Amino acid sequence: MESVHAEPTLTLDEPELARLKARDPAAQARFFRQYRDRVEAICGRVLGGGRDAQEIAADVLGDFLFTYVDGVESPRAVTTYLKLMATRRSLRWVRAKDRSEEVDDEGPTVPIADASVAGDVDQGIWQKQMIPRLDGCLEHLTPKAREVLKLRFSTELTNECIGEIVGGSKQYIGRLIKESTEKLKSCLEASG
Repeated sequence: MESVHAEPTLTLDEPELARLKARDPAAQARFFRQYRDRVEAICGRVLGGGRDAQEIAADVLGDFLFTYVDGVESPRAVTTYLKLMATRRSLRWVRAKDRSEEVDDEGPTVPIADASVAGDVDQGIWQKQMIPRLDGCLEHLTPKAREVLKLRFSTELTNECIGEIVGGSKQYIGRLIKESTEKLKSCLEASG
């Protein structure tokens, strides 16, 4: 009798792996759709779900598709690789967040008199102010819009390739990117 909590078995065969290595956009789209929910669930176990899990899952899948796929020898290794990378990146994110919160409590630990250090501190202060504002503004976008922006600005994919991965024509993806960036800009200006 099969357990209710059994994880779905995801399969990838040799020809499909070869298509991924050849950067076939249709194969990349199939792969992304097939593995996205599973990788996001792994990240969600560590992070408690939410947008952070979605973003880390998209990063893991994107890095696999555009960097690590070339080193994979066997299709069976893909699931293991994705589980391992999703867990590691999620744990790294948690540790980085914890360190960031510790630094926030302590304040700057370097003298501000040094101009180069002062520039770094100013940059850090600016980032601490902008990142929460940007996160808040991103919440107003649909998950698909956030995913499209992530793929567009973290990879060198064309709108057509992004459309094949997430679903949509290159014209639709172009409009979605334009509308989403305009919404983000307006939101950031309003919250500033």
